[in-house]
Amino acid sequence: MLKIKKIRQYRIAKYPQGIYYHKPDTLSAKLLKTSLTATIITLLESSCVGVCGPPPVEPGMVTENEARSIIKTVFNNNNVNLEEDISYFLKHGENDSTELILDGFNDSLSVGYEYSYGSDNYTFTYGVINTLDSLINESGPYIKCIDEIEKEEGWDYKTYLEDIIQEFIDYLKTQGVI
Repeated sequence: MLKIKKIRQYRIAKYPQGIYYHKPDTLSAKLLKTSLTATIITLLESSCVGVCGPPPVEPGMVTENEARSIIKTVFNNNNVNLEEDISYFLKHGENDSTELILDGFNDSLSVGYEYSYGSDNYTFTYGVINTLDSLINESGPYIKCIDEIEKEEGWDYKTYLEDIIQEFIDYLKTQGVI
């Protein structure tokens, strides 16, 4: 247990005596550091010759193309045809809206989905996703947002995605949307 005692007398702290001086780098040391850095960068760039495009996808994540093909199949099996990469303006208020590029959307039914992957996370923030989720229970639009999924050993992500979308479609059928 911690005890609290009053201090009767406080002594002034004693600091070590001496001169502390950091010797600045000489010109030759600065040149050596810069040339060494430049050499390392040049070596790294030369080893990357012929590599173009975005960095490789993490092997443990379900890519957007994989997810799109699975989700599109489930919608097609339920006779819901979706157009891909549709621009949609989500209204937050009278003068506030956000432009969303949805992975799939059926304009006549106001039904769609978004698989958030990579740069989609900048547009589909928690606020936007919460707004879309609340509209599902109201009058629409009915847009299902799915966060990127990690592939785990012994786990079937395809069945997981199929189940999520089928559950979403079944809910819309009970509401009379589809």
